[in-house]
Amino acid sequence: MSTLTIHPENIDQETAIRLFLDALHVKYQASEQSMDDTAYFLASPVMTERLNIAAEQEKNGAGKTITLDEIWK
Repeated sequence: MSTLTIHPENIDQETAIRLFLDALHVKYQASEQSMDDTAYFLASPVMTERLNIAAEQEKNGAGKTITLDEIWK
């Protein structure tokens, strides 16, 4: 296989690329400058908003518990 080097221009592009690669189960190596997962997601305004909405839904009892088997369907 070949090696690809990708240069995202901003955190939103980086987030989208990482989520895409994760969804395809493509292994990748982040640079040593990479953030931890929480900082990574919170650096994107879109992801911050989605996480805040999910946290509020869970707090209000609207969250849903799923099993690991349901995740991989």
